[in-house]
Amino acid sequence: MGLLGMTMPKLLRASEATAATLKIAPRAKSVIFLFQWGGPSQIDILDMKPDAPKEYRSPHGQIRTSCPDIEICEHLPRMAKHMDKCTVIRTLHHTMKNHNSAGYYALSGHAPPSDDQRLRDLPDLYPAYGSVVSKLSPNKDKGMPTFVSYPHVIADGSRTPGQHASFLGKKFDPLFVPRDPNEADFRLPELSLPDNLTLNRVQARRGLQQIIDAQSRMLEFSEQARGLDEYYKNAMAMLNSPRVREAFDISKEPEWLRERYGRSTYGQGCLLARRLAEAGVKLTTCYFSRSIGGRSKTSGGWDTHGFD
Repeated sequence: MGLLGMTMPKLLRASEATAATLKIAPRAKSVIFLFQWGGPSQIDILDMKPDAPKEYRSPHGQIRTSCPDIEICEHLPRMAKHMDKCTVIRTLHHTMKNHNSAGYYALSGHAPPSDDQRLRDLPDLYPAYGSVVSKLSPNKDKGMPTFVSYPHVIADGSRTPGQHASFLGKKFDPLFVPRDPNEADFRLPELSLPDNLTLNRVQARRGLQQIIDAQSRMLEFSEQARGLDEYYKNAMAMLNSPRVREAFDISKEPEWLRERYGRSTYGQGCLLARRLAEAGVKLTTCYFSRSIGGRSKTSGGWDTHGFD
């Protein structure tokens, strides 16, 4: 959450200043970004404001947590046990009135050029956090992606900007997985070759494609098109990496643990994010829902005012 209101240069400077002051070396190797597409009001979960006037404070009771200075909603007893590992940022805010512009702000850390519901996903807008990581600190093992996102491309009227590499180029796009990790047969056939196709044969075809691409004048002008070559190289490396296939094989998890995460698209997505972080993916984005509206408890966003 601390990323949302900061541009990357500010974030890096803040990190350096904090490390210098506290003399603590950075230890984080992976980030899991859970994008909720909205959520319950803060006064109903983490910032109850019990001393505020009745019309402003939460109607729910508070409970103690593992962090002595923090009390949270009585309906979150499991979370209360882990608050010593969490940070509650009470000053985070924005002035956006439209979903797409606010979504872009949260996904990129940059204010949109306008607070407009018609904000389009254009190549001059800023890239996703994971794409910046891919640019500045890519995985040395080319077989392991730096940035993975799933299972939705979010939109509100039009596709929300900030989900891909934008002007950084195609090679810094996420490995996007448009599949439901809660499905019984969840798998990524793209990470395996058909029985009748060898890796050498695929590489030979790739060589032919490079000859054709080299003749395309488009490659002389388009940074995004030039990035395709590196994109294909990464794809080839992943085809040859059993570690990637292993990381995405969520069936390896015990059934009781899968139940604890929740047998929903989002619950299993969170479990998959943990597996990817353990395997070496540096930034994983898991989206709660495709759109911001809906009334389902297992799919759809939090915005229900169109129905109530």
